[in-house]
Amino acid sequence: MIRSLCIMCLLCSSQLELGLDVTGTHLHKIDQAPVGVGARVLLNFTKNIAFDGEITRYPGKTSALGGIKSGLRRDRFGVFGKLRAGMWWFNNHYAATDIGGVVEYYPSSHTTIRIDAGDTILFYGGTALGTVHNFQPGIGFSYRF
Repeated sequence: MIRSLCIMCLLCSSQLELGLDVTGTHLHKIDQAPVGVGARVLLNFTKNIAFDGEITRYPGKTSALGGIKSGLRRDRFGVFGKLRAGMWWFNNHYAATDIGGVVEYYPSSHTTIRIDAGDTILFYGGTALGTVHNFQPGIGFSYRF
């Protein structure tokens, strides 16, 4: 019960942000460069720290990542680093980590245009593919409640 109350207080005190994004990635080892559409949820604990979660659907592939976004937010712009972990699914499921940067522009007090650039690290396992770094750019729009 105390745990539920703490979670509710955290959610009520933070600003919820929901968004959509378009992202691509270059999967080096399998020589593919899929483009996907995703949904993003952010819980802004402070103006500089947020939980950043995203599910993206690519042709024949899906990724789900969640973690921390932290940096500097000003009136119209923000610059952040992100560190997220999760999974990619295609033919099998693979552990993934996304490390990168985010630049945000705030056209109004409730809207955000976001540009991401990251290194999505896929842990294929085994010796054939191993661990692979993949460049992943993206752009998105979100609404802050």
